[in-house]
Amino acid sequence: MRDIIRADAERRFANAWTRPVGAWLAACFASAAALVAAFGMIGAVGAWPSAPDIAEFAAAIIPGTLYFGAFMIALTAIPTLIFAWIMHSQGWKKIYTSALFGGLTGAGVLQLFGFPIRHGAEAIPVTMMFFCVGLVGGSVYRLVAGKG
Repeated sequence: MRDIIRADAERRFANAWTRPVGAWLAACFASAAALVAAFGMIGAVGAWPSAPDIAEFAAAIIPGTLYFGAFMIALTAIPTLIFAWIMHSQGWKKIYTSALFGGLTGAGVLQLFGFPIRHGAEAIPVTMMFFCVGLVGGSVYRLVAGKG
C-alpha cells in the first residue's frame, strides 16, 4: 500500500513541478534558438552569405542558443511563474494562450531590460522580433507541458 501511495505522490509532484519547470526550460532554449535563427536571417539580408559565413553561423548555433537561453532563464523566471499561475487559475490550457503570454513576456522583458520603445520607431521591429521569439517559447511550453 505504501508503494502505491509513494507512486501517487511522485506522480503528483511530477505533474505539479517537474513537468512545468522542464517545459519552461525547453521554452527558454527554443526561444533562444529562434533568436539565433532570427539574427542569422538578419545577417543574411545584406548580401548573399558565402560558404565560410554559413559555416561560422552553423558553428555558432549551439553556443549562441546556450548563451541566450541562460539570459532567458534568468529574465523570464518571474513573468513565467505569474503567467503560468494566471493560466492555471483561469483554466486556460490552449496553445494560443501560452503563445500569447510568451510573446508578451518576450516583448515586455525587452522593454524592461533592453531596448525600450521610447527610443523611437527603430525599437518597434526589435520588439516585434522578441514578441515572435516569445510566441515560439510559449508554444513550446504548452507542447512540452502536455496540457491542452
